[in-house]
Amino acid sequence: MLVAAALVALALVLGGAVLWAARRPLEQPIAFNHALHVGQLEMDCTDCHLYAVNGVRATIPNIEVCADCHDEAASESAEETRLVEYVASGERVPWRKIYRVPEHVYFSHRRHTQLGGIECETCHGAVGEQVEPVGRPLVRLSMEHCMRCHQDSGVSNDCLLCHR
Repeated sequence: MLVAAALVALALVLGGAVLWAARRPLEQPIAFNHALHVGQLEMDCTDCHLYAVNGVRATIPNIEVCADCHDEAASESAEETRLVEYVASGERVPWRKIYRVPEHVYFSHRRHTQLGGIECETCHGAVGEQVEPVGRPLVRLSMEHCMRCHQDSGVSNDCLLCHR
């Protein structure tokens, strides 16, 4: 009986640890300040996320995109200095992907942004206002979220539209 109780307690502790780890924000390699770039510098999401309008995936910016503005430091920011070091070495910044859809879901940024006219904030939240790096989704992308948006927009909710 004591062994069974210990096993149940162990399972609860391990389950809690897994849930806690899943909710912990991902750490990014550079403390990217979206508010500075979008707000103060008046950049658009597509200035860095090049394929958000014309591609299937928006993609995380590659180092060549960063190099367009950051071939040398424009400030004394330690984070910008770190980015310039990546640019100088040509090494890819190991950004951690925050937004994911399941493997069986087909999602095209082009279809939603260009054809549907949906703003980035609809699915990604107010990323442009974030001073600290985004470590977890600001909007929970669930099937319910997508279906509600499709319904509100008068778009089909046919399963095969997204599930392939």
